[in-house]
Amino acid sequence: MKTLNNLLAICTLLLASIGYGQIQQKIDMKIDAVGDAKITISMTMNGQQWQTWLQSVGNNPAALKRDIERSMPAYFLDDFKLDKNDMERSFTLSMNAYGVCKVDKRGNWIIDTDQKNANLTELTSHKYMLVSSPPELGGTIQQTYTIEFPDEAKDIKVDKDAFGKSVFKFKMNNSTADFNMLRWAGALLLIVGGAWFTKNMLQKSS
Repeated sequence: MKTLNNLLAICTLLLASIGYGQIQQKIDMKIDAVGDAKITISMTMNGQQWQTWLQSVGNNPAALKRDIERSMPAYFLDDFKLDKNDMERSFTLSMNAYGVCKVDKRGNWIIDTDQKNANLTELTSHKYMLVSSPPELGGTIQQTYTIEFPDEAKDIKVDKDAFGKSVFKFKMNNSTADFNMLRWAGALLLIVGGAWFTKNMLQKSS
């Protein structure tokens, strides 16, 4: 997703085992009342995938954190936490990402999906699920997103942007013109940074 997927694509770079068949990844994003997000990524691997992942990035969380921060200069990221379970061959990565949402000229808060007719499922009035297999990542990773909106979000709906791609659009009471400009500028830098970081890490894991 442009807002979500390009942010979370950097976490896909954790998967140096990308060449070993279908991989399933769970990504939870909880938006707060100012448009920031708590992001949690988790997955379980087979033995070969686990060993490859450990050798590439799993045993060097400090370097991973630096690479993520460098790829996303428009966003302040903190509270990185990487938990590994060797017995289950699984990991959970969590972080805070500030400025995930953007605000348009009419005061609508926006989360892009960067997908036409995105496969969205409404779980509750404030929680949605999206299942995606990004072709740019070879189609080997199935990502299941859950996006949870804050109680302050009103009139949440799925709309389309100028390119016919699905977007979330909703209202909150604390959008301003200056905040709007900051969100739009940050979104553009996020896209560029996420694409660069994805390419860089996939080259390292090849």
